Amino acid sequence: MTSNKSGRIFFFYALILFLLCTLPFLSKVIPENSGEMRCSARAIMHFEDTQTETLNVNVHFRFARDGEGSMVVEGYSDSKAGWLYLQRYVTFNYFSQRVSDLERVYQVQSWNATKSSIDESPDVLFDYFMREMSDSHDALQIKVQQLNYETVLLSSLNSPLFVCVLEH
Repeated sequence: MTSNKSGRIFFFYALILFLLCTLPFLSKVIPENSGEMRCSARAIMHFEDTQTETLNVNVHFRFARDGEGSMVVEGYSDSKAGWLYLQRYVTFNYFSQRVSDLERVYQVQSWNATKSSIDESPDVLFDYFMREMSDSHDALQIKVQQLNYETVLLSSLNSPLFVCVLEH
């Protein structure tokens, strides 16, 4: 009778320990209801003239509560104007819908971009960058698919865009 009782106590403690160990992993999955998410990606994009129209940037996405989000794009542009620093801040409003356990769609309804005071890059390259995410439409629609506990794939309507590392 004593060994049966000690077995139950051991099982109870093992279950608690298991739950405590898996809790951090459960918080890393694609948001269940709110759509809140933060992630960062590295992007190298070539545009019309692939020799002189290139962006090499880090992109930081933040989908916050109440349908407000932001994106920071920072790095370098290469164009006929030369190799220049780029830093843009984008704020947006979005609607989010969960498609499956591993997928969510963010429909960006309106966005506004501002150029930092140290950004010397041509506006046309940043416009190309934003157009890639919108598939040449006015609104941005970003599909997020969870790849694992650390990363998600962000895609536009027709093509994959970024492998994005989740931030906590």
